[in-house]
Amino acid sequence: MQIYVKGEAHRMVAPDQVTASVTFHEHADSYDEALQKGVGLVKDYFQFIEENTDFNAGDFKTNAYSIHEEFTTNRLEAKNVEDLDKQLTKRVSNGFFFTQYASLQFDYNRERLSKLLVLTSKTEGAPRFHIDFGLKDPKSYQRGLIGDAYRDAQQKAETLAAAADKHLRDCIKVDIDNVSAHHDMDYGGLRMEKAARFGAAGPSIEEQIQAIDETFHPDDIPISKSIEAVWETSD
Repeated sequence: MQIYVKGEAHRMVAPDQVTASVTFHEHADSYDEALQKGVGLVKDYFQFIEENTDFNAGDFKTNAYSIHEEFTTNRLEAKNVEDLDKQLTKRVSNGFFFTQYASLQFDYNRERLSKLLVLTSKTEGAPRFHIDFGLKDPKSYQRGLIGDAYRDAQQKAETLAAAADKHLRDCIKVDIDNVSAHHDMDYGGLRMEKAARFGAAGPSIEEQIQAIDETFHPDDIPISKSIEAVWETSD
């Protein structure tokens, strides 16, 4: 008799890597104007961050870029009897929209992250932020997780063997899944809230950075691994 079981292992690990995804938006009446304003917005932001932090403009990697025109379709009123049965519409341009997506990846450090968030809120046309906390090398936890998953599978196999009045013998096959890890946090609204809360009469930039640094505590990241194992039994 053979017993097929699935063993699982779960751990919580402190993040050691940050990926900050930055999205720039600009709107204009023409393609050329949207391009000019959008490129200027991105360039000014990168330059400001480079001058005021230890990040370089080259650390930001462009993931995607687009300029597109959007339209609204308006319904028109019939002006004569012949037009009553017609669907009269007019397509109106809403202008051109510039979008650029970039990302910045660095070792997790609360002070560096806090400074990046605060200074971003001070830039004109500050971009939208999405922060992802992760692990630089999830596979480094693989050996321990495999051991935990194997012991879990063995315990399940022993329970099933006992229920069938059998004795568990050798494990003859193990299939191993990849380690999975994920945890993220969206800060799209945080930038505007900070900008409103910390005005000219509010705390200094240093005080804002310190406040975030002292209160910013991301959750540990759940990592998991599963195996499928086959055991032989005997009477």
